Amino acid sequence: MNKLFAFFLAMLLPVVLFAQTPKMGEFTQNEIDLKEISYEPGASAVFLVASGESRFFSNILETNYFYRIKILTEAGKEYADIPIGYFAGSTNVEVVSAIKAQITTYTNGVPEVTTLGKESIFQVDLGNGYKEFRISFPNAQVGSILEFSFKKADKNIEFLDGWSFQRSVPVLFSNYQITMIPQLEYKMIGQGENFYHRSEKSEGNGVYSWTLRDLYSLKGEPYMKNYQDYVDKVEFQLSRYQTAATTSGPEWTDHLNTWEKLGDELIEYYSVRGFYRTNPLEREVLSLDLSKGSQKDKAEIAYYYIRDNFINEGEDLIYTKQTLPQLLKSKKGAPGELMLAYMGILKSQGIECNPVLIGSKGHGRSDIVPFPFLNQFDEILLLVKLDGNLQFLDLSDPLAPFGYVDLDKHVKGGLFLEKNASKLIPIDIRHNSNKLVFSNIKLDTETGDLVIENTIRNYFYEGLASAHLVEILEKNDKPLEELFSEKYDALEIRNVKVDDLLEDKNMYNISFESVLKNAMSEDLIIFNPLQISKFATNPFTQEFRVFPVDFEYAFNETYTANLVIPEGYELDDYPTNESITIPGSPIGFSYSTENLGEIFKITARLEVKNPLIPSSSYGDLKFFMESVSSKLTAPVILKRISIP
Repeated sequence: MNKLFAFFLAMLLPVVLFAQTPKMGEFTQNEIDLKEISYEPGASAVFLVASGESRFFSNILETNYFYRIKILTEAGKEYADIPIGYFAGSTNVEVVSAIKAQITTYTNGVPEVTTLGKESIFQVDLGNGYKEFRISFPNAQVGSILEFSFKKADKNIEFLDGWSFQRSVPVLFSNYQITMIPQLEYKMIGQGENFYHRSEKSEGNGVYSWTLRDLYSLKGEPYMKNYQDYVDKVEFQLSRYQTAATTSGPEWTDHLNTWEKLGDELIEYYSVRGFYRTNPLEREVLSLDLSKGSQKDKAEIAYYYIRDNFINEGEDLIYTKQTLPQLLKSKKGAPGELMLAYMGILKSQGIECNPVLIGSKGHGRSDIVPFPFLNQFDEILLLVKLDGNLQFLDLSDPLAPFGYVDLDKHVKGGLFLEKNASKLIPIDIRHNSNKLVFSNIKLDTETGDLVIENTIRNYFYEGLASAHLVEILEKNDKPLEELFSEKYDALEIRNVKVDDLLEDKNMYNISFESVLKNAMSEDLIIFNPLQISKFATNPFTQEFRVFPVDFEYAFNETYTANLVIPEGYELDDYPTNESITIPGSPIGFSYSTENLGEIFKITARLEVKNPLIPSSSYGDLKFFMESVSSKLTAPVILKRISIP
């Protein structure tokens, strides 16, 4: 923290008293009687109360926390062990104190209260400055009410953690209050559908309060791996502070940088570490010939050189542990380091190349906060001009071809770094990640088997996902047939072959046969020609949805099956034509059949136009996908009419 800032802060900050906090042991009858959460039945536990109250004292932010949890099922007993994590560092940046805890269990309507002593509260050093207090509630039973409170003092008042309203189990009442002072001016950063549309807000005399009620549990859902980006929360970033109070009015100092200043600080950091090269790299340092070809040719050669000759390990961050020369010598580094090394190589060739800082999916935000603070960014992209064309480049995935960007980096925007001109820019990475499946179905009269010859063409990121699945099987010495064994449990899988054309044609092909053994031994041959689809099983089975459905990108899957009707058989039954969507048409499905004499053709197509579907449309989407899965699993039936 700036010393001048700290001095004036200590001189100017008054002591602000807390509002009244909930009291331990004072339960409502509803809390005592509660056995199940009406809007989330089956919940193992519930936060009856979650409360935080913050105030400034000298140059420290103090927050009083109070929690009341009720155990609803046997599984809920896990909440009898509570961790309280904090960062102490080497200077006690955060200090947790005044921990109190008690457990109340009712037997025949009579409360038994146990106040926890020091033997039930202990501290653990997690390393690297992180510590944790652990509270262990004794004899927790279904119906027990657990309460604990503590105080945390935080010296870092430049960015305030604020409050997250949701927890891993339902929350009936979640409240956060902060008392601001006139000598500090903060930007409030709110997030979440509930926070903006359902919260009870109050403001007066520098006291700000938010309350949310009846919140669903915070947990992963199908097609939403980055739910942390949608959590209801409020945070604060220091914007400016008062350095003096004069007769002509207060004097202020800006604390929050401009985008340009923030960018210049990062550029200086990268320059000192050698990543902003202006002269060619020595051949003995970089055993790579980039003297010929277009800028795109050079960029591709350099990309594959780093991807295939460097070890990609470590956490993807915007800061580096190595300089460019060290990286080129060690030939290993974290994804962010490899990205900057790649930038250094491109710049040494006179190619225009700039980093773009992004907040990746799962980092905690669904949108960029529109004022400059660094905490919202955690990973790097490169924006490169190749032969006059701009292109985003990434080195996060060791299997990805040139031009692919990790899906977690497909975000709305980022901070483009350029000397004296850093700014926010939109990120729009377009691709056609589709899937085409062709199936030829015929009866082998010699063996009596029904043979389905399948060819799958996976494009772009669908292909990359398939490449990763194959790599996993190969690394574990498992047969490729396992790619399909779960979907075809009644069929024999054989002759699986893969053809990796991602680098040349952005396509990854897989072919295989699925065989219904001894099909001719029955008068009715019943089979499903389209069960290969991952949507043959409805992924949306839960009754409610907390977060949006995120398919990650727009795509379509097209399935074409040609059935050769064998001699002596006729079509007995098959699915009818259908075309469905949901309101707004973000997703659609069609299924059609065509009888061409000896050939019976089935075509199905699923198209996702808008990959992010709000939770308010979940009911429609669930019904839609149930219809899709029913159609994709509907059988075709061949009936014997004569013996050939």
